[in-house]
Amino acid sequence: MKGRVFTEFFAHVEACHGADMVDDIIEAARLPHHGAYTSTGSYPFQEMVSLVTALTEATGQPLPVVLEAFGTHCFESWVGYAPQYFATSRSLFDVLEGIDQFHETEVRKLYPDAELPSFVPERRDGRTLVLGYRSCKPLAPLALGVIRGAAAHLSQPVALRCEPAEDARGPYTRIHVELLRPAG
Repeated sequence: MKGRVFTEFFAHVEACHGADMVDDIIEAARLPHHGAYTSTGSYPFQEMVSLVTALTEATGQPLPVVLEAFGTHCFESWVGYAPQYFATSRSLFDVLEGIDQFHETEVRKLYPDAELPSFVPERRDGRTLVLGYRSCKPLAPLALGVIRGAAAHLSQPVALRCEPAEDARGPYTRIHVELLRPAG
């Protein structure tokens, strides 16, 4: 896992819970290098699992809640990094359908070997978008947070529903995004 994910996680924890909480979860996670990450480095996924677990234990929040909040933070970070992909003049569904392009264009140039999730549009109508979410990590709640972050950024309330799915490529998560009021 890329160090940028770790540094963003620490920024998120500090913004939500304070700098002392960052120190507390680093200590509780018993990391081999005491939480020193560089944004360009690569680190074991298990270290992120340890940090997230420490945060759930320290806050009493369930794992999906912690991951979803971090996903929302990640989307906000992307807006700051590459606002052209997430312009408020675009529809929510267009933004969500463009996440893979953002990953391939912006993220790959910095991290060519990154293991990136994908958000593949399966079906779309005026009120509903169905996305196929694939990742080598079990992080569907984080994906939901990204979607909620996009919806908040565009002031478009949504209802989300996940279901397991499978195709010739294997299992994935199907995410139904329903607009709660017409866009515009």
